Amino acid sequence: MSVPKFAITEDQIDALVSAFYARARKDPVLGPVFVNAVGSDDAAWVAHEAKIASFWRNAIGLDRSFSGNPMLKHLANPEITPDQFADWLSLFRKTAEETLPDAAAAGIYDLADRIGRSLQMGLVQFRQKDGLAPRFAHTM
Repeated sequence: MSVPKFAITEDQIDALVSAFYARARKDPVLGPVFVNAVGSDDAAWVAHEAKIASFWRNAIGLDRSFSGNPMLKHLANPEITPDQFADWLSLFRKTAEETLPDAAAAGIYDLADRIGRSLQMGLVQFRQKDGLAPRFAHTM
């Protein structure tokens, strides 16, 4: 096991993920995208939140049980647009600040910002028409 990037517990990650998705499902921009991707069934959301919590534990260095490719998942969903990452990050930051101790909130937000920028750039690059340079309509 690697050394965690900052101090946070698995229970804190679970609480953050749960609170974030409760808000995201109601968000006018993000909600429809998440509901269409995950579904409206409570069991599907429990499984999705568990997968995402595993992703964060992996990204932070708490464990290595996550398997999956977030870039491919995002690329496969045409409803996800690069512009939505600013909304996602804003909601994630607010939820982290309200759910976690200050240092953990700052650490996970900084990590989320880097991951979000990477996913945003990947979407722009891979969806760009052949022969054109990638363009970023919005920055985070």
